[in-house]
Amino acid sequence: MAGGVAAEGGGGGGEGSTSSEETRNAAKRYLKEVTETFADQQEKLVMFREVMNDFGTERTDVAGVVERVKELFKGHNNLLKGFNFFLPMGYEITVDKDEPPPEAMAGFPETLDFIRVVKERDERLYRPFMDVIFRLTLFYRRIIQICLWSS
Repeated sequence: MAGGVAAEGGGGGGEGSTSSEETRNAAKRYLKEVTETFADQQEKLVMFREVMNDFGTERTDVAGVVERVKELFKGHNNLLKGFNFFLPMGYEITVDKDEPPPEAMAGFPETLDFIRVVKERDERLYRPFMDVIFRLTLFYRRIIQICLWSS
């Protein structure tokens, strides 16, 4: 669905096979890209911080974050696609145009393929595996908050 949120299958994630340092670096690259894109629109940067803070303090859920980020970064498909890296499996921001992903996303299609293989091979292992991925997502969300607060 163009410009929408996929609630099943595909979707964000990718973080399950990365080290915390790689994730921190990806978050820093992404935040740098956001900051450079909106260098002359400080209100957007403030709004983005508010969205992430609301997410980190659980005042909003993933779907709420996705909707707010889609509106905030409207017309900036590279930022929308880049944000998918930080979403838990099962969520994905889709865009109308097919642009190449930002550098922060390089190499992660293999991770999604691996997750699909786990599901196909053994449904009983898939749920616990995804629980681990979800816990890692929560950890990475905290890393993003730290990066936002330190910038």
